[in-house]
Amino acid sequence: MTTIQDTLIRAATLHQAGDADRAAVLYRLVLTTDPAQPDALHLLGLLRRRSDPGQGAALVNRTLRLIPAHAAALLNQGGTLMQMGRLDEAMAHFRRKLEVDPDCAATLQRLGTEALACGRIDEAERLLRRAAVVEAGGRVPGSRLRCALERCVTARTIRDDAADPSLPPGLVVRGVFRDSSGYAYAVRRFVQELVAAGIHVRLVDLNYGDADNLPDDQIDPLLLSLDRPVRAKAVLSITTPPAVERIPGLKTINFSMFEGVDIPPLWATLSRRHDHVVVATDSSRTAWLRAGHPQDRIHICPAGVDEIDPGGIAPAPIADHMGRRFADYPVRILNVSDFTDRKNLDGLLRVWVRATRAEDRAALLLKVGKSSGVAGRIGELLVRAAAQVGRPAMGVAPIFLVEGKLPDAGMMSLHAASTHYWSMSHGEGWDLPMAQAGAMGLTLLAPDHSAYRAYLDGRFAHMIPSAVTPAIGAYAGQDWWSPDEDAAARLLRAVIDDPAGTRRSAQAHLLEHFNWQAATRRLITLLRELDAL
Repeated sequence: MTTIQDTLIRAATLHQAGDADRAAVLYRLVLTTDPAQPDALHLLGLLRRRSDPGQGAALVNRTLRLIPAHAAALLNQGGTLMQMGRLDEAMAHFRRKLEVDPDCAATLQRLGTEALACGRIDEAERLLRRAAVVEAGGRVPGSRLRCALERCVTARTIRDDAADPSLPPGLVVRGVFRDSSGYAYAVRRFVQELVAAGIHVRLVDLNYGDADNLPDDQIDPLLLSLDRPVRAKAVLSITTPPAVERIPGLKTINFSMFEGVDIPPLWATLSRRHDHVVVATDSSRTAWLRAGHPQDRIHICPAGVDEIDPGGIAPAPIADHMGRRFADYPVRILNVSDFTDRKNLDGLLRVWVRATRAEDRAALLLKVGKSSGVAGRIGELLVRAAAQVGRPAMGVAPIFLVEGKLPDAGMMSLHAASTHYWSMSHGEGWDLPMAQAGAMGLTLLAPDHSAYRAYLDGRFAHMIPSAVTPAIGAYAGQDWWSPDEDAAARLLRAVIDDPAGTRRSAQAHLLEHFNWQAATRRLITLLRELDAL
């Protein structure tokens, strides 16, 4: 005879193995027999929090009414409430968890990073040091804790420097700048132009743990030299709201962006803590306003594009395992994407399978992710796309793949090797590769939604009709946009059949209105208006 405990163990095993649907069925079966079974309530709530955080929180709350000192439920409820943007309640649960389990490194670290985010440096350092002792057990603490403690030291230094009249007035800029992400590129270009405009900048790396950064010799030496103290009125963080940390006595300004229709509840709560939010496009501004952010505390400053000397960047020499050269195809279409649901690579490949033939004088170049080892996953996506479309994958025009982390010049060389840039993304906060492709004269095929509307329209690019649809994956529970695959297939076919007749250029428009110098002038003007410079 199967007992409740047997069923619960089986459910937990399925849960741990990632079979959420079957685990949920068994948890509900347990609760049918015993509606007050605390572990079933807790674990079912944990499963539900991703798709329906409110229901997940309600289930775990029932557990805590039954067992107020249920340590795992307290920890997980804190995480759920954070996801819902209910930070004060979340921290109350973490503090209660610490009372129940004083030596929980994860709880100490969570409370410590929250204190640091709020500018309570001494409290943060005390909690994080306790976490380091507990976690390490006499050994060197993990990289995330070590970096958090380093950020405490940096925050205290910035605070003290702001009160030192002997230091030059300037601006503290926080952000990743050593990797190959879009945020890192924005940090590098804004800081380079701020310095060129005569602003004293202290550049602070956002160190959150071991990172796969670009080598120092691929980073402008100027950026590596900007560690000198300044007397700042404000800290400009170029990052997402969860990575912003207040410095006592200085204004907190966050340059950020979002890719969906609405920002997450956690972002909304965190952003209201900051003095001002700066976003790159009206699409992002609308997302913040829909979340209730005060209109007078959110501002627009577009990011930029670089003017590239046509002879200054050599096209990347790209060939596949069959010896075919990308350069031999008259129509060379580039897409640069992380391997995420939002980038809609499966939709892009479905359109490629539908619209192209092996004999076409066109090829697609995919630069996917920032690490190697994605070729197999792209192959699986292509096979699935072919099955969905009902055409053999071998019958489509060639697809070339570039893997791994590239420096800025390497990324530009991909643009220089291409004639077109194409996106089927579900949403963008800016899309630097698309904007830069347009600045380099490539013909653009862009979804008609989100950030693309800030710098493109039908005069300069081919805009793909898009509709608002429910999001999936990491964006589940929110809305994004889905480009029309029928329209995209017709457009792609037209571009391949008549590249000259479908030629459009956004180059002059982007270089005139969206260069990095103009973007930085707008940023400086805004910072002065906000009394941050």
